[in-house]
Amino acid sequence: MKRQITILSLLMLLTSTIISCKKDTTSLKAQMMGRWTLNKIVTTGYTDEKLNGEVDYGKTTDYIDYKSNNDDQVEISLSGNRTIGEYVIIYSDQFSMSINDGLNYCKINSITANKLEFTAKIDKTNVTKVYSLSR
Repeated sequence: MKRQITILSLLMLLTSTIISCKKDTTSLKAQMMGRWTLNKIVTTGYTDEKLNGEVDYGKTTDYIDYKSNNDDQVEISLSGNRTIGEYVIIYSDQFSMSINDGLNYCKINSITANKLEFTAKIDKTNVTKVYSLSR
């Protein structure tokens, strides 16, 4: 009888462990994770008008990769120039990225499994960039 109770207890413990370990697919971080192809960036706010405007990328070599490591790294590759920075989730629809142009405060415009669009404002400037990404 004692052996049956022990086996039953172990079976219940194993079952509850398996059921409770579900993958997080709903948090912003979980939705953002992975490599996204950069389609375009629309920039406004620079005093030099040549720096403002829309840049279409559409090459598979241009990407943003939100790493799944514990350092919350983001890797950005534009025209072969690779930059590594960090990102932090602030709210369910906001995050910040520290990359080569400074600290960017970002707000999600839309996110699905295959498309991500967000607006980034560079800290202490009037510069705003709208990123359009896809998988």
